[in-house]
Amino acid sequence: MRRNYKFTNKKHPRKAIISTILGTVSFMSMAAVIYLSFLANGGTRPGYGLTGLLAVCFSLTGTIFGLFSLREKDAFHVFCWIGTILNLLVLVGTGYLFSLGAG
Repeated sequence: MRRNYKFTNKKHPRKAIISTILGTVSFMSMAAVIYLSFLANGGTRPGYGLTGLLAVCFSLTGTIFGLFSLREKDAFHVFCWIGTILNLLVLVGTGYLFSLGAG
């Protein structure tokens, strides 16, 4: 039985891994803020707002890193897509929360 192996020089871009990490951190922190606000019946502390602001900053940075890493050639794009989608979910979810509070 002969096995076919395909060797490649592709690698995971460092920016894509950073994007995925930032997306995970911002998603988890926003989930924690939403959960803690729900437990307090809508009451929040100033630290919750700061955590949300930092999550948005992390998410913007992660989105930029993810999009730039998608442009790299000869690289695996799994982490690029995961990081970009996770960060965009956080940005859209935060925008939705802001629109709920403004109304």
